[in-house]
Amino acid sequence: KNLADRIRAQVNEKRQYSIKRLTEQMCEGEPYGLDKLGFADEATGISPERLWERYQTLLRTAPIALYYCGSAPVERVEKALKDALSGLPERAAAQLPACDVIAHAVGEVRCFEDALDVTQGKLALGWRTGGVTIQSEEYPALLVLNNVYGGTTTSKLFMNVRERLSLCYFASSMLDVQKGLMLVSSGIEFDKYDQAREEILAQFQACVEGSFTDQELEAARRAEVSRLTAYEDSQGLLESYWQARAAAGLCQKPDELAKAVEQVTKDQVVELAGKMELDAVYFLKGKEG
Repeated sequence: KNLADRIRAQVNEKRQYSIKRLTEQMCEGEPYGLDKLGFADEATGISPERLWERYQTLLRTAPIALYYCGSAPVERVEKALKDALSGLPERAAAQLPACDVIAHAVGEVRCFEDALDVTQGKLALGWRTGGVTIQSEEYPALLVLNNVYGGTTTSKLFMNVRERLSLCYFASSMLDVQKGLMLVSSGIEFDKYDQAREEILAQFQACVEGSFTDQELEAARRAEVSRLTAYEDSQGLLESYWQARAAAGLCQKPDELAKAVEQVTKDQVVELAGKMELDAVYFLKGKEG
């Protein structure tokens, strides 16, 4: 019941819900298009027997990754953890499946919309990154491009679409670096849909054409380096960082990635932006909008 309630409650956070709906429709037919929480009707149908069976399967087959951050010798920590987990069933750990990356959009840009009882529209757009993911050489350039476009308060979306033109209550971009997606989230008045969409796309076209200053580029690089440096101040952030790297089979340290980000050039950002394709547009409008 708690899981079903949590699944149904996702609609209450309209900003996250719009990104969820965009992703579902953008990646329809792909495993990534399925909600990680599942479906409410399936949750309520889980029996104790099915749950126990699934739990035992996980104990036998799920890969285990352990993270330790502290001053104790690694050997001592390793022995303590192995002893603690020695009671697990005989294991045949399954290999983590690779995330299916689709380099190109399906063709024409697909448009979707929902109508709910809301007072503010949510406009979301999704790009395919041309196959660039966390495992790609162009990954540092992808981080910088996202910051130039919409990932920071000095970005084009924030400074132009939100501040200068006042077309959005909020406008930002985010990356899914495992899947190879860049997603834009914005909040707009219902009657500003055409204007907001046109300007959001225009700001990305500016990135494609290299219409951004050296100051904008440097601010984007600095923001990413600052974020990576902050990982060293938080064990939780470090765990998240290394978990993502473990899933991708990588072992690049935050400071090593920061150095790569510092070397990203304008030409690299422009070249990468030119590879990206708009795949889908989603609009959450009011019932009377």
